[in-house]
Amino acid sequence: MAIKLPDYRQADDSNNFEYYLEYGKVKGSAPKPAILLIGGAEGGTVGEDAATKWFLKQANYGDYLVLRCGGVGRQAQWITDNYSDLINSAAELSIDSREAANNPEVVQYIKNADALYFAGGDQNKYEDCWEGTATEDAINYLINHKKVPVGGTSAGMAILGEYYYAPSKQGLLSSEILNDPFHDNTQDIYHSNFLQVPHLKYTITDTHLDRCNDNHPETRYGRIFGLMARIMVAENHPIYAIGLEEGAFVAIDEDGIAQVFGNGSDRGHDAYFLQSNGTAPEQIKPGLPLIWDNNGRAVKAYKIQGTPEGSGSFDLNNWLAASGGTWEYWFTTGGDSGFRQERIRN
Repeated sequence: MAIKLPDYRQADDSNNFEYYLEYGKVKGSAPKPAILLIGGAEGGTVGEDAATKWFLKQANYGDYLVLRCGGVGRQAQWITDNYSDLINSAAELSIDSREAANNPEVVQYIKNADALYFAGGDQNKYEDCWEGTATEDAINYLINHKKVPVGGTSAGMAILGEYYYAPSKQGLLSSEILNDPFHDNTQDIYHSNFLQVPHLKYTITDTHLDRCNDNHPETRYGRIFGLMARIMVAENHPIYAIGLEEGAFVAIDEDGIAQVFGNGSDRGHDAYFLQSNGTAPEQIKPGLPLIWDNNGRAVKAYKIQGTPEGSGSFDLNNWLAASGGTWEYWFTTGGDSGFRQERIRN
């Protein structure tokens, strides 16, 4: 049975495909390339409103498309309820199988979008259902040929880097990778041409850096540091990372200049731009604690606190030109207990 794409909610279990659409305004001019990275748990924040408006303006009143797995949500509905004056339409596709990801009608509908947003969820499902399919090709067509703005939150942000962590089982804890860089939960570190996003080459992204609660006993600062160590040794070249706390939004314009939206609160809403600082880890072996010290300078990080107006500036072309934040060094003298983040004093 052929898939139809009408302007109402539809579920077709035979093709593992779901669709939702709301119509808005008349299209404007062509979209502008841009990237919006979202650290997760952003709902209802002041920074969310400002970052969303920035993102939609890059689409020039075009058609906004949400992609996800596991059934459609309310992202498209939320956009039309709150930002109908900035879009022509908002739609959501849940593409839950490789069969659906290769469906020609689905692929063409993706190619028609003027702004693309990846919802949160499970990045492992995105990889399993989309990588190596016509949907992957359509996404990369939008990003690199049609050059529409692309954004993602949580799992949707995690897949935007050239490197990404997509756990097939239990997620990796900071202490696990710091105390054993080859822990069983590190097996799902990937480098591929899955999504080819400008300005994120040699870069891994991670989200929810500051999340710590009953279900998540550790923050993720050590995790992103450990992932960088693993990738640097495997690839034998410098490695970069962007890590976001919950409620932080990194908006990257077409020239590769990033600013950070958030609530401007004393806690959280920070973005970190990390880069290896010239030397490989001194000790990185299975079963032994990671040592990546370099005299307390293993990784250099630039921290920007997000504000409702958008704060700071970071140049992703050279990873050097920066303003509105502070530089830090991250290192470990031995495993989790030796991990430190220290501000560089002028």
